[in-house]
Amino acid sequence: MMISEKWNEAHALFFTVFSISTTIEAYVYSIAYIASNWVSVPRALIALLSVWPPLWLLIGGAIMGPISDTIGRRRSLYLSLIMYVVGSLSLILSINYAFLLFSIAILMLAVGGEYNTVMVSSHEYFPSSVRSRAVYLILNFTNFGGVLAAALALANITSVTLQKLALGLTILVIILVLYLLRSLIPESPYWLRTRKVIPEDQGLNLEEGNRKTIRLPPLPIRVVIGGLIGWSYTAGFTLMVLTFGPYYFPSLTNWLIFTFSVVSFISGIPVSMFADRVSRKLLLLVSSLGSLVTSVLILSLISGLVNNQYIFWVLFVLFSILVNTYFLTEDTLKSEYWVTRRRGSYTAAVRVMSLGGSIPVIFLSSYLPVSLYLALAVTIFGVGFVASLVWYLIGVETGKGISISAWEHEK
Repeated sequence: MMISEKWNEAHALFFTVFSISTTIEAYVYSIAYIASNWVSVPRALIALLSVWPPLWLLIGGAIMGPISDTIGRRRSLYLSLIMYVVGSLSLILSINYAFLLFSIAILMLAVGGEYNTVMVSSHEYFPSSVRSRAVYLILNFTNFGGVLAAALALANITSVTLQKLALGLTILVIILVLYLLRSLIPESPYWLRTRKVIPEDQGLNLEEGNRKTIRLPPLPIRVVIGGLIGWSYTAGFTLMVLTFGPYYFPSLTNWLIFTFSVVSFISGIPVSMFADRVSRKLLLLVSSLGSLVTSVLILSLISGLVNNQYIFWVLFVLFSILVNTYFLTEDTLKSEYWVTRRRGSYTAAVRVMSLGGSIPVIFLSSYLPVSLYLALAVTIFGVGFVASLVWYLIGVETGKGISISAWEHEK
């Protein structure tokens, strides 16, 4: 298959495959929180169910990151398919809390590894002129996965058994489609070039985009910045969207996830279309500041919002738009500014930091009163803003059509 510098049918195929993968990632991640209503358990165990997804997402990424650097992006994507099948069938058959945890663990292990590989691959399969746009749009499909999961949960299905069946079968259908489509894509051209194994019959034409050479800040700084901005989003988003319902307003859990996902998916499209024209550093700074400000507003007005849900939902919609923009930008940044031969491993490393750091926060927050809970979320977004400000001041521009080969010279 020809991979050229101009957008063609091959790029459309890559975009479709990666977008389906990010859709299923958020779909599975949301299921873990929707499932909190499937079983009757003590509050402490609800907290365990809340930290279960990031734990196994972390493990999956930690395993698959180095593997994708070793055996290639394409082959590593196949490894998660069997775990999807096992996890989906287990979810459908789950009859108690322990079985449910096992099912979610298998699904999140698959998702964690696959999402890491998709983040990395998305930078390596598209022309530099549209790389940012393609990556943002692909990542934005995580929101579509949240829409699907929440919509199925909100459907008029009173039987928990039927809910599990609908959610599990949907995963199996998506996996079948992914298997068929993945058989059509070649290996990453950047990975092949790094390994010096590009066969002539593949007809690869590696597009270099802006050929400037860029010297990035030292590796430790990039690791710390990537870990902090990722932690800020993961922990903050989880507190404000996923666990806010189960911990305090169980009846609103599905609506919070559904609203956030719909608003984020729709707003993410125009943001993505301008991603190649806007400074990555500036967008990260502005979106992190906006996430902080809206979370402060929700905290300061929480006593009145309980009685006036209209204002709450207006603020929540604004929060969703800003946090989603922050998510798209930080996920793009922390998966791009590495050399190709280590991109999978370093992306996994910063994700381990962000996900690992969010686990104790999510668990311990379940014991806080709502005002302190929201104050914690504000603090978390404050950390993300400070990290984004530091990158704005000392970092370099990685968007605006710049090729990921610009820093390939690094050791």
